[in-house]
Amino acid sequence: MVELFLKKKGDVIYRLASNLLQLKKGDRLPSVSEYQELFQVSRGTVQNAMAYLKEAGAFQSKSKGHLGSYIESVDYSILQTFALSDTIMGTMTLPYSKLYEGLATGIYDEFRENRVKLNLAYIRGSKERLKAVARENYHFAVLSKFAALKAIEENTPIDIVVDFGKHTYLSEHILIFADKKASEIINGMKVAIDYNSIDQQLLTEKLIYEKNVELVEVPGHQIVSAVRQGIVDVGVWNYDEIVDKNYQDIHYIKLSSDILDEQMSTSVIVVHTQNKSLQAFFKQSFQTENVLTIQRAVYTGTIIPQY
Repeated sequence: MVELFLKKKGDVIYRLASNLLQLKKGDRLPSVSEYQELFQVSRGTVQNAMAYLKEAGAFQSKSKGHLGSYIESVDYSILQTFALSDTIMGTMTLPYSKLYEGLATGIYDEFRENRVKLNLAYIRGSKERLKAVARENYHFAVLSKFAALKAIEENTPIDIVVDFGKHTYLSEHILIFADKKASEIINGMKVAIDYNSIDQQLLTEKLIYEKNVELVEVPGHQIVSAVRQGIVDVGVWNYDEIVDKNYQDIHYIKLSSDILDEQMSTSVIVVHTQNKSLQAFFKQSFQTENVLTIQRAVYTGTIIPQY
């Protein structure tokens, strides 16, 4: 019985802290009765959980009589220790460019600043990262805004919680060719396509529209190698890798602005729609500008990437 009571109390503290993470100073604090109904527990259990969090310094409230109680102060760093998992599991693309290295370094640093443990896994393909969050195998994913919005259109249960802005995911996409004289996709070519990448797949499909070509499935990070080896004639890929790794032997052309979508260059973080506590963390505590400052420093070589 004692163990069951402690488990229930701990669960209510977790749920209460998750709820409070979504509030700010000056907001009305739901009443004990409202929390009682929301959590389906006794009045005393709610009161004990409130008292526990107040004693821990997580928040303070002030009664305004018949108007109810309002948040007087709130310490998100303390609430996070009760509302978030011991270790947050995130996922992003393989860090093969300086922009990605900078993003990973910045995200790790920001979690460290908030005293929240983070484990970033590097999963190839935006579709796989989206599945990982939708199935709640991971808490959040980093991907392009374009891919995130496409997924939301298809009712994937995710929300965008951080938007890092243009050219934080990549500078642009390009077409790389095996033939140094080629300048466009023509009939008969073997074209690389990565079905796990929403952006790469859709760009490729746009470029081959009404053309008689052979599609060859190639993981995105192997497209350069596939072009070099003559496995494919052409493929859409990330300009940053070509520059960062000084691939002077690669022949490429830049894509026209009417083909590219600005949202493909924008990095975002997505979380599961139901994960309100993590959404609140990103909204209340996560400093996007700090991440961008570190990304820029890694990109220019001012600091060494750590991820």
